[in-house]
Amino acid sequence: QVVYRPLRRVVRRIRRGAKLMVRRTKPLRRNKYVGAVRAAKSYKVSFNIKPWGTGHGWRNVLHFTTGRNRSRLPGVWFFSRTSRLHIRAGRRGSWNDGCDPRKHLPRHRTTKVTIRVAYGRMDVFYNRRLVCRSRNYRHPTVPKKRVKVYVSDPWYHRAPARVGQVVYRRLR
Repeated sequence: QVVYRPLRRVVRRIRRGAKLMVRRTKPLRRNKYVGAVRAAKSYKVSFNIKPWGTGHGWRNVLHFTTGRNRSRLPGVWFFSRTSRLHIRAGRRGSWNDGCDPRKHLPRHRTTKVTIRVAYGRMDVFYNRRLVCRSRNYRHPTVPKKRVKVYVSDPWYHRAPARVGQVVYRRLR
């Protein structure tokens, strides 16, 4: 499978309002700050992930935050001892709402994950296939300041996986 997208496509996508946070696929590191983005009410986050194992307890993949653990715009974790994703994004009334796709990510294979918060809902796609939907996002959290991006945050252990092509795109 192809892990890297041709550079020309990546540059074209960035010109259309997306921000590439991580280009090459790399193993996750705890407390790895990769930059900041301007938050939007409607957005799309996509990334490639290749898990190689599991771990005990919550394992963080990536976290868009204002600087606190309870700021999730969105945050992505593995459930304990699995490669199943736990995806969370704040909204009015709950800082910890989200979607938990039932499908586990296959080990040693790359999956493109896309999280879209728009049209009053959160949709999660694996390789362009809808795997989870939550209709609770009429009023998602939109901070006034820039959002920090961690590819494995400082509050949780890192997930045993490689992540690359992390792109944040404002919609509408």
